[in-house]
Amino acid sequence: MNGKNKKPVGKRKFLSAFLAKATSPTIAVKLAAIMTAVIIVGMGLLSLFILGNQSRVFEQQADAYAAALGGQLAVAAIEPVLAGDIQAVEQLTANLVYKEGIEGIAIYSDELKPLVTMGVIPQKNKISILAEQAEYWSLGEKEHIDLSSYVSKISFKDLTVGYCVLTFDRSFMGAAYDKTLRTIFLITAFMVVLGVVVAAFIGRRLSRPILQLVDGTHEISEGNYAFRFEDCRTDELGLLMDSLNTMTEGLSKKEQVEQTFSRYVSSDVASTLMEEKENRLGGSYVEATVLFADISGFTSLSEKLDPEALNSLLNDYFTLIDQIAGDHQGHIDKYIGDCAMILFGAPVQDEEHGVNAVRCAIEIQRGIEKYNHKRRNLDMITVDFSIAINSGRMLAGNMGSEKRMEYTVLGNAVNLASRLSSLATAGQILVTREVHDSLFLAALYETSVVQTIHLRGKSKPVEIWKVEPRAKLVSSTELAAMKTSNLIH
Repeated sequence: MNGKNKKPVGKRKFLSAFLAKATSPTIAVKLAAIMTAVIIVGMGLLSLFILGNQSRVFEQQADAYAAALGGQLAVAAIEPVLAGDIQAVEQLTANLVYKEGIEGIAIYSDELKPLVTMGVIPQKNKISILAEQAEYWSLGEKEHIDLSSYVSKISFKDLTVGYCVLTFDRSFMGAAYDKTLRTIFLITAFMVVLGVVVAAFIGRRLSRPILQLVDGTHEISEGNYAFRFEDCRTDELGLLMDSLNTMTEGLSKKEQVEQTFSRYVSSDVASTLMEEKENRLGGSYVEATVLFADISGFTSLSEKLDPEALNSLLNDYFTLIDQIAGDHQGHIDKYIGDCAMILFGAPVQDEEHGVNAVRCAIEIQRGIEKYNHKRRNLDMITVDFSIAINSGRMLAGNMGSEKRMEYTVLGNAVNLASRLSSLATAGQILVTREVHDSLFLAALYETSVVQTIHLRGKSKPVEIWKVEPRAKLVSSTELAAMKTSNLIH
């Protein structure tokens, strides 16, 4: 439950996700690509519309110019054609054929007999068709020149007396079209470059707070609940930062509650209670071991010391015992005055709860002996502890009331351990015969029978054994033999 020792929740998942995304395109690149694509598509559609409209305008202008020039030629050719003055007709056509853009001129009689032909003109059958439709005919591309012919009727008083044909060079339309296309291409390129620059700028502006969010969430995943976003924005990202600040503040308060809670109960119990959705009275039966460590002669000691000094002494010794218990998978169930009740095998299951309890008792006595030696050198008061251990089936869970409860163990095995603790003297470690035999303690430590007592509610007497806090010298051969015979677990 200590924040310093607690592993960050989801840290590995966060780092793996962060490293995976670090190689993907940034927001600025994605935004630039999207804006570029939108500009290209938009400008492409706009270009198609403009070019199509421009092409229609050019066609209309060319038709209007050809119609006007052909009408003028038809009016001017009425008299020469009616008079059959071929020379006058040739003179009239010669003056026009040299104009820029005119590639051919032809004048026909009303029976489509050629009177004058100069330059490029369409075939006669085409002219008859054009004469009937009064439209133009495109000669196609000839020597890289786009030619179109226009036919105009030569009429006198609603009487068709002939036809005049003008062939124009339409390449000027292509040049204008190409010029428009180049202009649109340059504008599109400029807009694309501008879009990329603007998108990169906007993307960086947007990615800056997002990177701040990434750094912030990384700090939170590392367990730094003191982290806060400063100068939050006023947009949606700012709202997200405010929400994360609120969440981090809640996590900080939760961590403080957990740290405070862990000082009143063990970390295992605190974790178990925090994981439960509803903490209710009651529990379940478990196979566990309980250890009672009492200060010998505490009554006389309390008469000599004032409460503050007595409290300081208890805190010093209980701190040492708590450290040793934690090293052997045990936790302090409660402090009962001068007694520390240590539980093994609950709430976290431990198959070696009995062995760990005995080892813990041995280390407590050794640790107390060393600690007393230091205190004597400093002229400080020392105390000795008596220890009792028992294993068995016991009820582990929440005891008390709905408003005030605590996690503890109950049962005959616990009561027997408490009774043994009242019989133990300074420096002793007492166990029942069942514990002594089931753990094969005689193979590892110096043990001896202390006494046999009769307890109320027990039909058989209880045999009490003492375990010396020193290891029995066993050779490697003997140790291997005991392991083979399954004496040591």
